[in-house]
Amino acid sequence: MNSKQIAQRATMQSFLNCYFRETGNGRLEESKNYPELEGTVPDSLIVCNLTSQDIALLVPIKYWSETGRHIFAFPAYYRTSSKQVHELDYVTMVSAISKELLTEQGRTDSEDELMLRVILSSQNIQRYVEARFEDHDALQSCDFTYIEAEQSLLFGHLLHPTPKSKQGISERDETIYSPELKGEFQLHYFLADPAIVIQDSSEALSASEIIKSELMADVEIPEEFRDKYCHEDSQSIIIPAHPLQAEHLVEKDEVRRLIESGQLIHAGPLGKKFTATSSFRTVYSASSRYMYKFSVPVKITNSLRANLQKELDRGVEIARLMDSKLGGDLKQHHPAFRVIKDPAYLTIKTEEHDSGFDVDIRENPFFEDDKQTSLIAGLCQDNAFGAPSRLSAIIHKLAIDENRPTEEVSIDWFTSYLSMTVKPMLWLFEKYGIVLEAHQQNSIIQLQNGYPSTFHYRDNQGYYYCQSKVDRLFSILPELSKKSFTICSDEVAEERLQYYFFFNHLLGLINNFGTEGLASEKELLQIVQEQLESINAMSDDEGLNRVVSRLLQERKLPCKANLLTRFHDLDELVGSLETQSVYTIIDNPFAQGVLAVNEK
Repeated sequence: MNSKQIAQRATMQSFLNCYFRETGNGRLEESKNYPELEGTVPDSLIVCNLTSQDIALLVPIKYWSETGRHIFAFPAYYRTSSKQVHELDYVTMVSAISKELLTEQGRTDSEDELMLRVILSSQNIQRYVEARFEDHDALQSCDFTYIEAEQSLLFGHLLHPTPKSKQGISERDETIYSPELKGEFQLHYFLADPAIVIQDSSEALSASEIIKSELMADVEIPEEFRDKYCHEDSQSIIIPAHPLQAEHLVEKDEVRRLIESGQLIHAGPLGKKFTATSSFRTVYSASSRYMYKFSVPVKITNSLRANLQKELDRGVEIARLMDSKLGGDLKQHHPAFRVIKDPAYLTIKTEEHDSGFDVDIRENPFFEDDKQTSLIAGLCQDNAFGAPSRLSAIIHKLAIDENRPTEEVSIDWFTSYLSMTVKPMLWLFEKYGIVLEAHQQNSIIQLQNGYPSTFHYRDNQGYYYCQSKVDRLFSILPELSKKSFTICSDEVAEERLQYYFFFNHLLGLINNFGTEGLASEKELLQIVQEQLESINAMSDDEGLNRVVSRLLQERKLPCKANLLTRFHDLDELVGSLETQSVYTIIDNPFAQGVLAVNEK
């Protein structure tokens, strides 16, 4: 296949899986029931009736997944009311499904925004596949670094309808700033009067002092600049900015007034080069002790990528909690589980609520050891060139080195991984009422000799404090949530725990073991069930028992609906924790008895 075919099939793969999962509109049938396809497709297909249009989608199945992300055998087809069968292209697919969703809501308009995003995403994937062709071996190599894994997501979120859509960035700029294209760039710096700066830090150094110490250590910063602005006695506060952020800021009237008044100086690009991590606006340098997360004027997937003040405060608040008794308890009970801290931030006070200067300062725990370190999404990413995933390459190498079957190695690897993720995740929830938004992109695993060694969770947004246990946190940090607005109902926190860690994270990992032919999904789901039963038996916590009981017993559970969230054009970074996404009800693969029923 050429790059365009690869991109369009990846787009259909993710979009169709989202639709089938979120709506339940699709049934598994034998291909022999459709003689017009006989001899051209595998034995099974998903039939999806778009009743308002009298159209049926016929999607051949290459791999049927217990976890809900199937692999399709292309081409897919659609059948009209006159029983004519045509090959299904991705634009027709989006148009037909969007129309069905609109009709179900009694709407007569068109969903052009969704169509635009899907096309942008597909075109970007095509560009990334073309640009990274020479990397096709490295993308599944067992020998990799942190940033190589961060920049390996050519397809992106495998259960998102527009995983690579970007709006507000030119093709030229994307070549420089997108992680998929591995561009490197200097940061811009502003010099600000302390009177207009807002900053906070949980460290011994202030946010401003952290930036100055980093610049003092950067040999590419001009000596004159270091001598004048980077010493402790300098009155100016230095604020780093992403180049796209700086370009946008200097055009704002209020910023121009600050520059004209002398309260703000745009020093321009300086120093060593950084590169984008998987999150685009979080940048990394192997020689820096910190990463920076910026606000950028780019809309990616569902959201305009801006740091909100409450998120900046939330990062510092969590860092303070991790530096307290809570962090000590976590380290004592679960030493292989780490939370990457966002200990400081800087921004500028303006008349606007969020000035756009916001920079979140994140520690870089991989400063001296970045080998064999990958976000989980990087291990599970479908390889764009048809090779095995990185996880598959790792398991196969272990199996050869140890002279053992791949399934046996897979079970050992997965069991080890569960021990350092499920237990500490539920321990934080049980003991302190903290839920982490631990989806695949927020979760990083370091390997030692191919096996899980240390787990890292990262984010300055994805935390929830359960209302029922918040007094435990108040006793540690009396000012808790006053600025971060992180307290929510137990119901919302539990729903987020179920989705982000169990449905997004664990099901995604299990799915890759299955789709790569490494191990049976059913067997891995059974291992999770056994772990949950063991944890439940040892706890008398009402909240934990409720979460585990739901996972083990409820046939259906709420799950975030990425297609429906995108369809309703929700920005997931805006609004309350309770209303930022659309949730739907799906089959629960973890429930006891469900697997046995599915086998019949």
